[in-house]
Amino acid sequence: MTSREPPPMERFRPADLERDWRTLRATCPVSRTTTPQDTDVWLVTKYHDIRSVLAGQEFSVSPIDLGRGSGTAEANESIFQDPPEHTRLRGLVAGPFAVGHVGRYRQAIRATADELIASMASADEPIDIMEQFAKPLTMNVISEVVGVPVQDRTLFQRLSDQLLVPLSEAQGVVALQGWRQLNDYVLSLIADRRRESPEEGTDLLAHMIRAQRDDASLTDVELTTMVLGLPVAGYVSTANAIAVAVRHLVEDRWLEKLRTSPDSAELAKLFVEEVLRIQSGDNGESMPRFASEDVRLGDAVILKGDMVVAPLIAANRDDELFENPDAFDPRRPGLARHIAFGFGIHRCLGANLARLELQCAVAALVDSWTSFEMLESWESVPWKVNMLGDRFPERLLVSATAGGA
Repeated sequence: MTSREPPPMERFRPADLERDWRTLRATCPVSRTTTPQDTDVWLVTKYHDIRSVLAGQEFSVSPIDLGRGSGTAEANESIFQDPPEHTRLRGLVAGPFAVGHVGRYRQAIRATADELIASMASADEPIDIMEQFAKPLTMNVISEVVGVPVQDRTLFQRLSDQLLVPLSEAQGVVALQGWRQLNDYVLSLIADRRRESPEEGTDLLAHMIRAQRDDASLTDVELTTMVLGLPVAGYVSTANAIAVAVRHLVEDRWLEKLRTSPDSAELAKLFVEEVLRIQSGDNGESMPRFASEDVRLGDAVILKGDMVVAPLIAANRDDELFENPDAFDPRRPGLARHIAFGFGIHRCLGANLARLELQCAVAALVDSWTSFEMLESWESVPWKVNMLGDRFPERLLVSATAGGA
C-alpha cells in the first residue's frame, strides 16, 4: 500500500507575484497577470473579493475538466478537494484540532519552550532561533499531536526536513525521496498502533484509527496522506510565525513592552494576532482556485476553468480595513478581521494549534527575562521554500543573555 504522491502544484509565494497591492486595489482590483512560470491567472487584491474567492462554491481547489464539468478533476486522498469528499474527510479529522482539544497541549508546549529558551540563554555562541527554538518546538508539538513516539521524533524531523525544498528545483528529488520515506514510516506507525493499542490515546492516529473502525469508507491511503500533510503544512508555517514574532520582539523592542505593560496578558494576545496578520507576507499562499462556472467579480468576468490567485498578503494588507497595513501595530483597530489562516471551508485545519504554539512561544520568551540581540538584519536573512511553496527563514541568528525578573 502506498500513499498519493505529493501535490503536483506548488502554492504561489508572495515573491512570485510581487505587486503594488495598494495601486492594484485602487485601479484594477481583479486583474489579469502572468506568473514567472508563464501561467495566465486572475489576481484578486481586495480583502472582501479574496474572501469571496476562498469561500465561494463557484471556485474549486482543483483544475476544472471543461469537458466533464465542475468539481475536482483528479482523485485526491487529502482534504484539499471539493465537497462532498472534502466535507467527509475534514469531518473525520477535525476533532483533534478543535479549540477544546488542542488546549490540553498548552502546558506541554510551554514546558518545551521554557527548556529550549533555558538552553539558548546558557549558550556562549550565536543562537539560530530556527534550529534551536522554532523548528524543534513546532516539530515536538506536531509529533505529540500525531502520536509519534518520543524515540522516533529525531527521525520524524529528519524526514520532514527533507521536504523543505520546492519540487520545481533540482533538490526536489530529495523532497520526493523524503516524502516516500515519511510515507513508509507513517504506514508502519499506523500498523504498530493497530497491533499495540488501537483503542487508546487522544492523538490524531488514535482518533483516526477509531474513526476508520466506525466508518469503513476511510481508507489507509487517506489516513496516511492526511498525516503526511501535517509536517509539510504545519511544521514550517508555524516555525515561520515564531521567527517573525522573534523579529518584532527583538527588533521593535516588544519584549520590553510586553514585560512592562500593565495589560501585558491581553497585549500579548494582540501581539500574536498581529504577527499572524503581517507574516502572511513572509509565508506561502493559499492554493490557487479554479472557476467552476463563469463568475463576475467586481468589473471582471472570470470564465469557467480560469485560475484565480487570492493572496492572503493582499487581504491582510488592505488599507480599507487595516490602517497603515505595513506597520506592525498590535493595538490596531479591527485586527481580528485578518485571514492569516485562510477563509471558508479550506481555512487552515491547524489554526487553533498554530495560534496556541505561537502564544506559548511568545509567553515563554517574555517570561524568561532573557535579553536577545539580532546579529543580522531581517533583510539579510536567507529564505528557503518547501515543496508546497511555504517560505521560511533558513536561519535567524541572535545572541542571548540570561536575565532576572
